[in-house]
Amino acid sequence: MSKLKNIDIEDYWNIINYNYSQIQFAEVKATAVISIYSLIFGLGYTLDILDEENVYSFNFSFGDAIHLILLGVSLFFVISSVRRCVMCILPRFNFSVKKSPLFFGDINKYKDFDTFFESLNEILNDENNYRKHLTQSVYATANIASIKFFNVNKGLRHLLKSIIFLSLFFISIYAV
Repeated sequence: MSKLKNIDIEDYWNIINYNYSQIQFAEVKATAVISIYSLIFGLGYTLDILDEENVYSFNFSFGDAIHLILLGVSLFFVISSVRRCVMCILPRFNFSVKKSPLFFGDINKYKDFDTFFESLNEILNDENNYRKHLTQSVYATANIASIKFFNVNKGLRHLLKSIIFLSLFFISIYAV
């Protein structure tokens, strides 16, 4: 029991707040990746409009097969990257925690304010129970942050690969 006294309740809240900031950071990164794709496709569309010669018309020669392969691989990575970023912004979680009035996602599990008030009051007046619910909130927010970072990091790797293959595609069009 003496070990609990060494940990201040504020420490739990600091960890929860840190996890929330990491969640927000992952979502900002995912939004930035999607914005980069918007810029790339906007630039590609603009170049297509400005291209009077239509340099990349396909006749299905060997060179065009290479172009199509590079474009196909690029599109695969683009779709994979955008999918991962959307999964970061709108994730689905596979972990479960007990109902807690401290966790905002559980508010709809209480039928009315009085039930919520009683539950919250009971938790706040029992230090061990309060610590348990705070630990559960730390666990939930850490899981959310971990899942979001996993997805956005995969999205960033796919972004890099798609840019490499798109660059190879454009180099092959103008070089051949």
